[in-house]
Formats: sequence, C-alpha cells, structure tokens
Amino acid sequence: MIEAFGTRSRGLAAAVAFAVFVLAPAAASAVVPPVAAAGRVRLLQSSSISPRAWRCLTRLREELAAGGFEVIVGEFGAGAEELWMVDPPGPRDGSIATITLLGNPDEGAAELWIVEGVPWGRVVVRRLLVPAGAGAHDDEVLAIRTLEFLRATALELAGGTPPSAPPTPSSPSPTPVTVAAAPAAPVTTPAARGPVSFELGLAVLESSRALGPAFLPVARLRAEWLARFETRVTVAGFGTQPRVTRTEGRVTVGQVMGLVELRAAFRHGHAVRPAVGVGGGVLRVSVDGTGNLPYEGLRGERWVGLLDVGAGLTVRLGSHISAAFEVHAELAAPYPTVRFSGEEVARIGRPALFSSVTLVMAL
Repeated sequence: MIEAFGTRSRGLAAAVAFAVFVLAPAAASAVVPPVAAAGRVRLLQSSSISPRAWRCLTRLREELAAGGFEVIVGEFGAGAEELWMVDPPGPRDGSIATITLLGNPDEGAAELWIVEGVPWGRVVVRRLLVPAGAGAHDDEVLAIRTLEFLRATALELAGGTPPSAPPTPSSPSPTPVTVAAAPAAPVTTPAARGPVSFELGLAVLESSRALGPAFLPVARLRAEWLARFETRVTVAGFGTQPRVTRTEGRVTVGQVMGLVELRAAFRHGHAVRPAVGVGGGVLRVSVDGTGNLPYEGLRGERWVGLLDVGAGLTVRLGSHISAAFEVHAELAAPYPTVRFSGEEVARIGRPALFSSVTLVMAL
C-alpha cells in the first residue's frame, strides 16, 4: 500500500508540473501591462534664466512628472527670442505640448505659454499669467492648472470621450462630441509692441558755459528693425532762450535742432534696455542783440551742421509705454559765436551737452 501511494504521488506531481509549464506563458501574457505615461511634454527655458523663473519652472516640472508626464527640458542661448524657439507639438517627437515662460517675473509680469496639439491638426495656445513677485504658493497653483490643462489635452488626443449609447434605428445618428479641456484663450499672440514708437519729453541743451542751459521740448520718432537696431528722428527747440549780459548790452540766443540717428539697443525683450547711437543733423541758432548806447544790437540766424553720439536707457513701464533717459555729446561745424564789439564771449556747440527725459509710446 505504501509503495502504490508513492507512485500515485509521483504521477500527480508530474501532472502539476506539466500544467504549470504549459500555462505559465498564458498567465504571463494575461498580466495587465503597466499604465503608460500620460504623454511627453517639452519644456523650453533660457540658459540665462533668472532665479525666480527657475523656481517656477522647477515646480512645474516636478508637478508634471508626478502627474505621469514625461518632461523633456530644452535650453536656448541667452538673448534668443522665446517665441522663435516654440514649435507646435507634432507626432514625430511624440510630444503633446510645448511649454515656455515669456518674460522675466523678477522684473515684471510674465506669461506661461502652453502650446498644445489637438485633433485634426489644430494648435491651441493657452496663456497663464505669472505675476511679478509671486511666491511658492503661486508657483504651486500655476503648476496644478498646467497639469489639468495637459491631462485634458491628453484625453482629447487619445479619444477618451465616454462612449455614447448606440442609436436606435428610429433615432438619427448623434453628432460628434468634442471634450473641452477648459476655457482657453484664443489662438492669437499677445499684443506685442509695434516697431514704431513716438517720444515726447523735455531736454536740456548746454551749448556754451557763457550762455547757460536751454530747456527745450523734444519729440522723437523711432523705428526698430532686426530686433536690435533702431532708426530715430529727433526734433528739439522753441524752449527757453539763454542770454549773455555785458556793459555793451545783452544777447538772447534761441536754438532749434534736428537729428537723424542710428542706434543699437541691447537686451531685447527685457524691461531695461541700454542703447548707444550716432547721428547727424542741423542746428539753427538765432541771435537777438540789444545794445546800450552808444552800442547797437544786431539780429540774425545761422544754420550749422551737427554731429552727435549718445547713450541711454529705456525702462518699460507697461505693455505699450516706456521711459527713456539719455545723454548726448554734440559738435557743431562750423560753430557759431557770440561777440560784443568784436570780442568773442561764447562759442555755441563746441562742444554741446544734450540730455533728455522722454515718455515712449508704441504705435
């Protein structure tokens, strides 16, 4: 009896082993595969990113990674335009969205751009405001909102709309339903500053120590091109008229100037932009003399050429308004003079110092 029981045991063990060997591949193939990532997202940032922007994008990257997205970080060189670097997501790289930060939140309000691909080849641009001086809580709220947008986009791309009930023969076919991710901004670029600007302000022209300064209204028209160079036309005049007084009499001098300048402006897209430039133009000098007896006063005017070099700063105050502060050195050729009884008492524009404060309005 013992020997027979052992034989049956060995047979039963062999049968179990054979069943395990045959059914193991089927059981392995029946295991539910792991859930795939929610999608791939490209995050673009500048190599010269500010500390505030770095914290914002780092918090965003961590939130997206925790939400199941694969985040690919790309960098572009300092001074490059973010808008030129943003490409719509496409099937070739497998990404569903491209994200970048426009502006510097350390200097003013910025915008987080989410460029998403949706079915039928369309592209949706969502813009989220990043206020200046925002803290860690604001970064967290921004990251959560971005994650919600991307989850909705991934659902739409995957066709994840809930299935509708099959239509009955007597009812018409239902119309297709599109899942709306969230109220999105229209697919338009933000209101950008135009290439042409108008300036209006006050200037101080000190063309001679003997005369003293003249305060002149100044108007300018500038046009930007190639994102770094500017052409500008300046007109200043019809302000105060300095005078020279001596025993022989007094002389009042009026000055009107016009310039055409070529300038190089740096740090395009930043709130503060330094600039340098050179230019040339004309200076009109009018003299009105009044003599004390027995001297006689004379009147006259003269047009002379003007050479100019200058530097300044433009500070952005709003989306379409800025303030400009500039200092110029000018040289008149040939230079006019003021004389009393043949004695030279003042030289005009040899050299001259011209400084201005203007308000710049984009047209």
